[in-house]
Amino acid sequence: MAVERIALQRSYARITSDEIAVKPLRSALVGPLVQAALTAAVAWAIGRYINALPLWALMVLFVFVLISGPTAILGVVNNVMGSAFVMERRKGTCRFQQGFFGLGLGTRELVPFDRIARIEVGGDFEAELASGDLQDVVRWEVRLIKDNGRVLPFASVLAARPLADEALARANALARAAAEMGGAAVVEGRLPEWALTGPDAVEETPEAYAGEGGEHDDHTTG
Repeated sequence: MAVERIALQRSYARITSDEIAVKPLRSALVGPLVQAALTAAVAWAIGRYINALPLWALMVLFVFVLISGPTAILGVVNNVMGSAFVMERRKGTCRFQQGFFGLGLGTRELVPFDRIARIEVGGDFEAELASGDLQDVVRWEVRLIKDNGRVLPFASVLAARPLADEALARANALARAAAEMGGAAVVEGRLPEWALTGPDAVEETPEAYAGEGGEHDDHTTG
């Protein structure tokens, strides 16, 4: 079975013929693994120095282990097996899942395919800073629009402005795949016309070139 992967903001989309899943990057495992190692070290310290540490210190360490241990385990499981968004052809549904409970236990939104009005890509390419300059980083967002008008973003791509077109291509590819699977319309994002031609672009025509040449000849012969 062919598998396509599209890099997104702090995640990636895994696309097959039967499923689209937006999953955390493997690099996100670093935090939970460090937290798990720290929790293990504190648990060892409690067992090793239980007779030497004061009661208040033991209570603080114990509370830390009680809180940090489960969240570290959930973080590891979520980053290994969890998904923020899952679209399944066989079930005919899209699931928007939350945080640690990315295994389906924490589904916060379930959208059947027949409730999808369209999939669209939007962004802030033309958004300006307070100074009036265009921002250096562009964000493209892939959104599911329900038949009641509700907007549900499920993926985004960040890129420096010179790479905005490449990031847009990735967002559009994901939008097309989701629209095809859900049998919905797709509205792809597009760069504005001035970004394609450049604000300082000058169209060179034979007439303009001749005019410039004629002026130059007059000047040199005069």
